[in-house]
Amino acid sequence: MPADSSSPSRPVNAGHPYAAARRPNANSTSTGIASSATNSASAAARRDSQPKSTRQQFAACGACRMRRVKCDLKDVNPRAGETPMCTNCQERGLKCVDEFANVKAVKLLRRGRRLAQVEQVYGPAAQARADAPSTDAEGATQASSPRAPSCIPKLQPEFFGSPFYRRFHIQRPIVDPTEFSARFYESEQGKPESLGVAGSMICMLLVTWAATYGVNEYGVEEPSNGLEGVRERRRRCNEMVREILGLIDKHGLLRKPTWDGVRVLLLIMPLTEDVQTQLERLAMYEATVSQVYTLCSLGSLVKSGQGEFVDALVRARIFWYGHVHEGITSGLRGGRLIFEDDDLSSFQITFPSLGNKQSLIRTSITYSYSYRYATAPIRLSSACRQIHAALTGPKAKRKEDVNEHGLKEAWEALSRSWEEFEGLRHVGPVGIIQTEDTERFVNGWQIFIFECHNIIRESLKQRMIEHRRTRDAAFIVDPEVNQEPLLAKLTRLHAIAEGKCQDVAGQIVTLIRRHLGSSFFQYDASLVRDGCFYAGLCLARDSGTEEDIRTCVQALEEMRWAFSKSEERIATLKWAWENRKVDEEERLWNERLVRPDSASGGGDTTGYGGMGNSVDGMLRTNSDPTSGMMRNGEANGNSGRNLHRPPTLTLAEGATVDAGPLTSVSDGSWHTPSSTSDLAHSHHNSPSSGPATIMPDKTLMMEPALMNTYQTTHPEIFGGPFTDTTSTGHYTDDTQIYGHSMPTHGMGVGMGMGMGAHGMQASYAHGSTTLPSFSAPHYDAYYPHSNSSHR
Repeated sequence: MPADSSSPSRPVNAGHPYAAARRPNANSTSTGIASSATNSASAAARRDSQPKSTRQQFAACGACRMRRVKCDLKDVNPRAGETPMCTNCQERGLKCVDEFANVKAVKLLRRGRRLAQVEQVYGPAAQARADAPSTDAEGATQASSPRAPSCIPKLQPEFFGSPFYRRFHIQRPIVDPTEFSARFYESEQGKPESLGVAGSMICMLLVTWAATYGVNEYGVEEPSNGLEGVRERRRRCNEMVREILGLIDKHGLLRKPTWDGVRVLLLIMPLTEDVQTQLERLAMYEATVSQVYTLCSLGSLVKSGQGEFVDALVRARIFWYGHVHEGITSGLRGGRLIFEDDDLSSFQITFPSLGNKQSLIRTSITYSYSYRYATAPIRLSSACRQIHAALTGPKAKRKEDVNEHGLKEAWEALSRSWEEFEGLRHVGPVGIIQTEDTERFVNGWQIFIFECHNIIRESLKQRMIEHRRTRDAAFIVDPEVNQEPLLAKLTRLHAIAEGKCQDVAGQIVTLIRRHLGSSFFQYDASLVRDGCFYAGLCLARDSGTEEDIRTCVQALEEMRWAFSKSEERIATLKWAWENRKVDEEERLWNERLVRPDSASGGGDTTGYGGMGNSVDGMLRTNSDPTSGMMRNGEANGNSGRNLHRPPTLTLAEGATVDAGPLTSVSDGSWHTPSSTSDLAHSHHNSPSSGPATIMPDKTLMMEPALMNTYQTTHPEIFGGPFTDTTSTGHYTDDTQIYGHSMPTHGMGVGMGMGMGAHGMQASYAHGSTTLPSFSAPHYDAYYPHSNSSHR
């Protein structure tokens, strides 16, 4: 039996090729270990960089599979429009059929759908880096650095059950609580496609809106740190808005209309005051309204999967909000309108019918109640559009005459709206809306109705000023045209508007007093903000009591919204109240020194707004120095005491006094007609109010900002409660101190100041500042672009 090759008794053949492998020596062992380690490392690297198997399986065509030959169908590159054929079928003239083409297509479609979902959730990060222009060094740095974390916290499910969301939904009913919350819960359960990119941005905007009120992502109110906390909150919210605007640009929401995308645009518009220019806001708002119009008019359907009525309610909320928002901003302020009342009628036809009793399920009942709650604001928006057509719109402003019939119809529509909101108190709770929310909803819109009356009054006042200025500046006067009937008509209409404002202002103060101390003003989103301010300003200059002014000031103090500008508005109300007290003191002083029939500024002068004098007497030049002397207590050479206005508001860049219903062009920075002209013509029913003056030369316009800071020389005037500080000797001659102060028109003549057609001008030696007026240049510069607001 031959010996085994592995037997140690057999000599080793050095020349045998496998000898080294069979019996390695020490040197070959170490070399083999090193080479095996290198091979293992290379194999591991190859496994990391390559798939486990490089073999790719392809399906042959039917003919080659039947013949059991190799098919090269996968390597064929057919021309456009030709059917691919393998080489075997071409040589033999056979029809090449790929029997697994449908299976391949399904697999590719599934793979593409998954990739699209991933890109939709996480975004094409590599493409975003490639689109950003940067140098090689910068690109390497950006590629190596991690992505900056979002400054917006993640929305939590508890948010939808919080009291804040319920109150916010009443004022901003864009997002349907039933439909969107269901989608949000699905996304939390591992289905991110339920929300998508735009839906995720809606969640971010809800968190941002909550942050403007000091509410966190859970819907829980955080402790407030007073005014400093409001400023910090506003700064933090601006950072959030910048991040969302970047996502809007990245995903092209402005050029791709979608239901969620348009909701994102509508929600973010009121928050862009500090982060966008006027031109950017105007362009963005008009694009948003155009998307609303396009989506709702072309019959684009919402596919929420929650039923016909939920889909209809999602469409309706967006259309109603867009229509109402445009009416109460652009319509009331004289901007360009996109929607018409005919569009509303056409859209109503597309709603599902509620005539079938079998369809009265829970969603349909919610739909019917929501429709009823939306009807009243829609009709109020139509009233604002009537004001636009009769008085404030571009076409109405080009006409010298006023459409009195259209204006009376607008007044009647406002009265009907007030009664219609009163009727909603008996509707009862629906959905997430409770009884107390209905009360806030009704009273909030009623306060806004007063704002509409105020806009009419101020527009008529501006028409009177413009008419007088144009007639006096004309070089050639047509003797056949009698201007007095138009002037008398404007005066009569203004008197009617003034009376309506006075009547409604008292009711507004009663409503405000009823809600003091509640969350009515804390969570206001600008619906009642301007009405409270205008009512306080109207009462501060005329017939209001100290208690009325306190009520309005307290309401403004309770507002938590970071963009409410309560500080500046409170300062304006206090300033107007102190000026009225000075006017009353002047009236009493003049009655003692001057005979009633010896001066034009005597006791029978009722002022501009009171309509006691003609406009000729109200808008005089500075040619009557006696009036100015008497208003300073120096008539007939008798040296009386010097009466000075309270410390006037300092004009500083970056601050504004008020913003009306703010526009997309200048939310927070345009000249509010009511505040400015009211201050310029404050206390017009005071018998001592002298005539306003016009200084056509050297018109100096101010920066559109009004700071609420005061000179520290008289801190006792605004530091405490409204006390009587007009006693004899209280006001001293401090004109040197207030080199930039601006008294109202009562001190205008004596100090060489006047309220001209372009605002109040000052020619004081130490410098001058002016309050913005409700003037034609300002009106034309801002109102035509009033397409959005802080509403």
